[in-house]
Amino acid sequence: MTEKNWARHSVQLGIVGVRRTIRKLRRNPYRIRLLAFSAICLGICLGGMGVLYALLLRSLTGPFSIPGSVRVGVTALWVFGVWFLVQRSLLYWRTPKAKSFVLTTVSTRTAAVGMLLAEFLAACLFLVAPTVLLVGVVGYAFLSPLTLLMIPVAVGLFAATAIVVGYGLGFAYLFVTTRSRGFTNQQGQVLVQLVFLAVVVYLVAQFLGAVPAVWEVTTLTWLPPSWLVDLAVLGTPVTASLGRALAGVLGCVVVLGGGSLVIERLAGVYWVTDPGSAASESEGTATGSRSHNGGTLAAGISPLVIPGFVGRPTQRIAQVVLLRLRRAPRRLLFLVTLVVSLGIYLGVLYAQLDEPLSLVPVVCALFFPWLAGAAFGLNPLGDEGAVLPVTLTSSASGRQYVRGFMLPGLLYGLPVTVLCTLVGSVVSPYPLGVQAGFVVIGVVLHVVAVVLAPAAGMRFPRFSSISVSQSGGIVPPSMTAILVYSLAVGLLGGGILFVLLAPVSIYNVVTSGMVPVRWMRLTGVVGGLGGAVVVARWGYIAATRRFEEYTIS
Repeated sequence: MTEKNWARHSVQLGIVGVRRTIRKLRRNPYRIRLLAFSAICLGICLGGMGVLYALLLRSLTGPFSIPGSVRVGVTALWVFGVWFLVQRSLLYWRTPKAKSFVLTTVSTRTAAVGMLLAEFLAACLFLVAPTVLLVGVVGYAFLSPLTLLMIPVAVGLFAATAIVVGYGLGFAYLFVTTRSRGFTNQQGQVLVQLVFLAVVVYLVAQFLGAVPAVWEVTTLTWLPPSWLVDLAVLGTPVTASLGRALAGVLGCVVVLGGGSLVIERLAGVYWVTDPGSAASESEGTATGSRSHNGGTLAAGISPLVIPGFVGRPTQRIAQVVLLRLRRAPRRLLFLVTLVVSLGIYLGVLYAQLDEPLSLVPVVCALFFPWLAGAAFGLNPLGDEGAVLPVTLTSSASGRQYVRGFMLPGLLYGLPVTVLCTLVGSVVSPYPLGVQAGFVVIGVVLHVVAVVLAPAAGMRFPRFSSISVSQSGGIVPPSMTAILVYSLAVGLLGGGILFVLLAPVSIYNVVTSGMVPVRWMRLTGVVGGLGGAVVVARWGYIAATRRFEEYTIS
């Protein structure tokens, strides 16, 4: 039964949740530094671009129309936010914080609304800086005081609806899993397959963008979040649809009210009837600590094979890595969000390019190396779980241990990278020399990525598990490890590809026309690849040293 002061209690729970988030952030100085570095870089980049656009808009006379790419970008960002929040609901809010106290003190409505408020307030903390920057740019460009109100309202509705829809879908998924034993046992495989299918279907639809009906669906401009753009630009010379703005506000109100009631119902049922128990956890721990001999491991990963010439310790470690991934594909759930968001962004970018096939080899040369490293080696120590003390005191050296995590990515990821990059290069409009450069960069970057992943994962390990089903939990990589690894691979690969594809005018400015552009380009690519190999070697040495010197506190 809902108590009389449930609204006030929900606000209090939301504030407590935000304070808990801030405390957790303050305890992780590495994450604070990464967030600060990312904020400074994005602020400089977006702020500089915003000032340039503001100066350009001030020099023009209105009215202006809203570009379709803006609506598509806003909608794609909203879809990514929804998917991210679905994952967050599955990983962090399967049970309310301090469950025994909360569910015996306040009603489920209070707990559910408090959860949503905590997420909304946390989102506001991260959105304050971009919102202020956007208000400043738009206000300076159009000298419109109304933007001081409309843009924050639009951003708030954008975040609130994404939170409600994301958590509604997340708890609906949890509700279904509690009612279906068969789906629960296979939910990891089913979820990964559905996400892969959705991304493939969306990308195929983008290739068919010339069909008007398909284009209208795939651009996602029919979703109400794109109408919030009209709300944000009210009071400026930009031509906005007042009907769409009002419909967007009313739609958001309906989604917030109805979605909150649905979440209250689903969360209440799931929190009360979730059959997870300590018995299943102890069973999972026993299974995780079970030893395997060579024959059992080879049979467990069949038809995949790890050759014996790499050495027995390295072979066993690589077999265990593949066996863990095969038995629990839910370990890849942290990649699903990134793959979905990247697929949506690339689909939108592909539809807007004059030469869309020119994007394919660039994506292949960057994405597949990053994916191979992230899939196998981003949390080596955390994946060991209860057997970590045995692993650290075993006869395997640091070099053998790190090589065991590198081997699956090299054996089964490298051929995929070579094949996809080669096919993407052939269908692209680039000349033969540039196509060969893509393949070489893809191969070298793949090796670098599978080396840097264990280095980042062992430097920033994560040991706390997250429950994602009734049968136990997983230990996803830490966010710090993901960010460090992604930045390293992205900066190295992106820099080398920039050198390969940079316009001739840039080389002429740098060399004043004294050195042939072809030699400058070749020298830059070779130098970049050499630097990437040096970074990989440093990461390999750091990872082996980390394993040999690691102690359990």
